Amino acid sequence: MRKALKFLPLLVSPVIYADTQNEDFLSMSLEELLQVEITGSTLTTENIKTVPSSVTVFTQTEISRMGLDTLDELMNLVPGFQSARSSFSSLIFPFSSRGRRIAQPSAEILVMVDGQRLQDPGTSGSAEIIPKYPLINIERIEFIRGSGSSIYGSNAMMGVINIISRSNENELSASLGSFDRKQIYLQSSNNMGDAVVDVFAHIDTDNGDEFNLQDTFSTNRIDTDDPRKLANLNIKVRWQDTQLNIQHNQFNSENFYEADGISNDFNERDAMLSSISLQHDFNWQSVTSYARLSYSRSELNISAQITPAGFFNDGNPPESAPLSNDPLLVSPAFDNFTETRALLHNNWEINEKNSLQFGAELRHLNIPESIADNNFDIGELANGINPVTYYGTLQPTTTVQASSSRDIIGLYTQLQHQLFDQAQLTLGLRYDDFSDIDSHLSPRISIVQNLNQNHTLKLLYGEAFRAPSESELNLQNNARLLGNPNLNAESVTSTELVWVAQWPQTGLALSIFENHFEDSIVQTNIGNGQLQYENVDQDGTEGFEFEFSHEFNPHWLLRGTYTNFNELPDLSFHESSQLASFMINYQNQKLNINLITTYSGKREMATGGSDDNLITLDDYWQLFAKINYNFTPEWKFYIQAKNLLDEDYLTPAANAVLTEGVANRGREILTGLVWEF
Repeated sequence: MRKALKFLPLLVSPVIYADTQNEDFLSMSLEELLQVEITGSTLTTENIKTVPSSVTVFTQTEISRMGLDTLDELMNLVPGFQSARSSFSSLIFPFSSRGRRIAQPSAEILVMVDGQRLQDPGTSGSAEIIPKYPLINIERIEFIRGSGSSIYGSNAMMGVINIISRSNENELSASLGSFDRKQIYLQSSNNMGDAVVDVFAHIDTDNGDEFNLQDTFSTNRIDTDDPRKLANLNIKVRWQDTQLNIQHNQFNSENFYEADGISNDFNERDAMLSSISLQHDFNWQSVTSYARLSYSRSELNISAQITPAGFFNDGNPPESAPLSNDPLLVSPAFDNFTETRALLHNNWEINEKNSLQFGAELRHLNIPESIADNNFDIGELANGINPVTYYGTLQPTTTVQASSSRDIIGLYTQLQHQLFDQAQLTLGLRYDDFSDIDSHLSPRISIVQNLNQNHTLKLLYGEAFRAPSESELNLQNNARLLGNPNLNAESVTSTELVWVAQWPQTGLALSIFENHFEDSIVQTNIGNGQLQYENVDQDGTEGFEFEFSHEFNPHWLLRGTYTNFNELPDLSFHESSQLASFMINYQNQKLNINLITTYSGKREMATGGSDDNLITLDDYWQLFAKINYNFTPEWKFYIQAKNLLDEDYLTPAANAVLTEGVANRGREILTGLVWEF
C-alpha cells in the first residue's frame, strides 16, 4: 500500500494471557445452533423462533468450517441476499437484499459492527469503503431481511447486517495460497489489571489472477490482473462498565477495471475507514442503559483512465487546447469525510409481559470539498466547454464534490408485549430529521405466534427509508454522473409472512414478502452520456425465501437455501431472480470436511450506453471446499478452495459502457496453520 501498515508490530505483541479451554469448533450441534441469540432486530435477546424478523445467523463455529473468507462471499448463503463483482473496481462486490440495489455502495443495507455503523460518511454505504470484510473476526453475524429503520433510522431500508466481533480468543494463523497470496492474523485477549484488551490484526495480500479482456479503449483485447492488499485492525478495551473500541480498515487494488475502464499501471484505488467509540453501561432502577460516543473518518483515492488516447485530437469536438493525443486521466481524492455520533439507549423491563426500549441518536456529517487531479479539465468537459484545457500533467484543478455538512436527529421507541402465552406483539416507531433534507417516521408492527412446540408464524409490517447520501447530493463536474441537491429520501413499505419450524435435528423457515417503494433514488440519463440522481416512481419487489438445515447424525449436517423473486423493479435487471445454496458438513473427532455450492440465476447487463439495451449473462454455480484437521487442541491445519471447478463466469458491469460481463477469479487454493494459545 502507499501508506505503511502502522499496526504491523501488533502481530508480535507479547502474550500475557492464554485460555486453553476454548470450545472445540467441531462440537456445536444443530439444536444449539438454532438457539443462538439474535440481538440486532430488537436490541434485545431473541432466537430464530422469537425474533420478529426474517433472520439468518452464523456463528464463528460454522464460519470456521467454510471455505469462505469475506462477508460478500458469505452473503450468497443467505436467502434473499446476493453479491457480485462489479466493473467499478476489482475489489468492489456490491450486494443487495430482496433484489433491490441502485448503486455501488449498497447503501440500502446497514452494516453494523459491535454497535457501530460500518459505512462511508460520504456514500452512506459499506461496499466501496470496506470491501472484503474478513470473516475470521466474526463471533456472530445476523442477516436481518426487511425494514429496520424503526430501530436504526436511515440505510436500514432493505436489511441490516449485525456483526459481533470475537472476544476472549488467542489465535495466530499464517497461510499461503494461489496468486502468491499471503495472509496472517492475530486474535489476542490479554488481562491488564482490571481491564481486558482484545486485539485483532489482519493482513491479506496477493498478486492477482490474470485475465484477457476486451480493451475498453480500443477494439483489441488486453491482458490485465487484479492484485490486492487488505488490512484490518480491531481493538477492544473493556474496563468494568466501560468499553473503548478502535477499528481500522484499509485496502489497495490495482489494474483491472476502475470506473469501467482498463488502464494497467495507472488504475488504482486506495481507501481506509477508521473509527473510535466509547461506551458506558449503567442502570437506573429497572432500566438498563448505555451511552455511546463515536467518531469515524474515511479516505478514498482513485486513479482511472476515462478516454482513449487521441480522444481530444481526432478532428471532432471536444478538442483540447493545446491539442494533445494523451488519454484523459483523473485522480480524485475523497478525503477526510467524518461522522460524529452520540447515542443513548434504554431498556425498561416493565413487568414479565412488557418491555420498552427507547433512545436518542445525534449524528453530524462533515464532508469537505473533493478535488480531482486531471490532465485535461474535466469540469470544462462536463459542462460542454470546447476546447478543453490540457495541463500536460495531472493538476488539482477540478472540484468533483461540493463541501457539505449534515445534522441528524433520531428518536425511537419500541414496545414488546406478550399478548397471550404464545403470542408476542412488537410495536416500534422512530423519527429522523436530516437538516436541509426532510424528516421521516418509520413504524413497525409485528406479531409472533407460537402455534405449538415446533411451529411459529410471524406477521411483519414495517416502513423504512434511506436519506440521500452526500455524494448523491453534491457530485459535480463529472462527465458521467452528477449529484442532485434537490433529492428527497426514498422509502419502502414491507409486509412479510414467516413460518418457522424446528425439531432437534431439523430447522425450516419460509418467508413470503412484498415491498413497495416511494421516491426511489435512481440514476437517470439526462443526455450527452451523463447520468444524474433523481427521485422516481419504481415498481416493487415480491417473492419468497426458504432455508432448511438437517442433522442426519452427529457427523453429517446439511444446510440449504432457495430464493425466488416473482417481481423486481425494471432497474434491478442486474440482480438474479433465482438464488440457491447448499452446504454439507462432515465432522468426526479431529477432522471436518465442508462443501458449499451456490447458484446465481441469469442476470442482465446494460451496454451500448443505454439501460434499454440489455444483454443476458448466463447463470452459474460455484463450489467451495474446506478441510480442517486438529493435530492437537492447540494446532489446526486447513486447506480450502474457492471456485473449485475453475468456472469461467461473468457478472454485470456497473454502467452501460462495456460489451461483455465482468470476469471473475478462477480457482483459489489456500492452506494454513492456526495456533490457539
